[in-house]
Amino acid sequence: MMGFIGKIGKCLPALLLGLPFYTAAQDAPRPVGPVPNARQIEWYKREMIAFFHFGMNTFTDDNEGDGTAQPEMFQPTALDCRQWTRVLKRAGIPSAILVAKHADGFCNWPSAHTDYSLKYSSWRNGKGDVVKEFTDACKADGIKAGIYLGPHDRHDKRYGTPQYADYYADQLSELLRNYGPIWEIWWDGAGADKLTEAFYTRWADTVRKLQPQCVVFGTKNSNKFADCRWNGNESGISGDPCWANIDLSAIRDEAQHIDDLNKGQQNGSAFVPAEADVSIRPSWFYHTNENGRVKTVRELWDIYFQSVGHNSVLLLNYPPDRRGLVHEIDAQRTDSLRLLIDGTFKNNLAKGAVVTSLHPRGGRFGAQHLLDGKPGTYYAGTDAHSTDTLVFQLPAAKTFDVIMLQEVIELGHRTTEWSVDYSEDGKSWLAIPEATAKQSVGYKWLIRHEPVKAKAVRLRITGGKACPALHTFGIYKEQFAKKRPELAKK
Repeated sequence: MMGFIGKIGKCLPALLLGLPFYTAAQDAPRPVGPVPNARQIEWYKREMIAFFHFGMNTFTDDNEGDGTAQPEMFQPTALDCRQWTRVLKRAGIPSAILVAKHADGFCNWPSAHTDYSLKYSSWRNGKGDVVKEFTDACKADGIKAGIYLGPHDRHDKRYGTPQYADYYADQLSELLRNYGPIWEIWWDGAGADKLTEAFYTRWADTVRKLQPQCVVFGTKNSNKFADCRWNGNESGISGDPCWANIDLSAIRDEAQHIDDLNKGQQNGSAFVPAEADVSIRPSWFYHTNENGRVKTVRELWDIYFQSVGHNSVLLLNYPPDRRGLVHEIDAQRTDSLRLLIDGTFKNNLAKGAVVTSLHPRGGRFGAQHLLDGKPGTYYAGTDAHSTDTLVFQLPAAKTFDVIMLQEVIELGHRTTEWSVDYSEDGKSWLAIPEATAKQSVGYKWLIRHEPVKAKAVRLRITGGKACPALHTFGIYKEQFAKKRPELAKK
């Protein structure tokens, strides 16, 4: 009886994480270091999130309004949030965050707690509610809705006082109670230095009570409540390496820890992965004179590899124009980006390979699981070895220029150094320079390199904190997918 209880205890971490439970030689690896919570795992799987900066700044042609513009100035001529979400559906972006209130303090919903909101504009006869139109559109098109509620407020004279903490809590409650599921709340650190940890403690309690599944993007004094962190720039580029692990003090004191925010800390005490924010245009809000400066498909492709491909989630901003629509140029660029993503990653060229490993765990953790594409299976090495070598004998010679490796992030960051080689003849090995002595893996790591033609590929795990636990290995050829019917006219 005690032996059985002992086995249950040994496998408890796997049970809690929802991972397979096997006995004897097939026990699941134990987690190492900080591990993600359920909210973070769901967040990772989105991979890309849209940001919608739309508000008073759109109509004053500002990026940082001072809070004095009159509500009457808010007058979109053709607002259609379903157009926004249709753009996202075509772009394959499953989640979106709306700026409900930026630092100018103007509220994109008829808040009961201020005179600086849509209630005081004649648009929609004073009954306008962009937050509702946004969340309704998200629901209709299967998009997960999030909210940016700017902590900094240049309009409200109570900013920085306990009375402002009450005001913000009331608005937070309005948004979290009245608009359905909110999957992320974005607490910008810009200008918010007067807001103490005590304020955020109260507001975080509100989030957890009203929307327990909601991810918190936290900075500075909200660091203790952060499910994801700023990556240290507004270019959408996360570091190499990029660990999800980080000390919470580095998030709090961000100005002194920009490199840590960008790269994480291999031995950081908390699991708070990076969210890489960037605008598709030079500015966050729409300006007509930037229509010729929208990021090209190639620039977006580069950003994708350095965000999603660097163990991060990409937060890509679309600034709707004064009509209240995503501009056609912006939509076309992300349509094309999706065609490039789909075309490249549709087929894993390693599929069908015979896979062998140096230190197989055995049982149902076999190396073939690296190629099966199933969400619940993975390869694991033996507990006695933190290094390993896996060889993929391809069914035929393949030409590829992209590599993907995914760790079982539920078990924590484990691998700390790895390389990929290839063989033209199946006997001798050549290094792929871009894939040599890499460090972090995490949820997903992508590498682009010069095209090579190989009969075999070798993944060498040369350093780690514990045995490898890897979900997917793939090799791919960069290419556009054929245009889908809905993009035929783009």
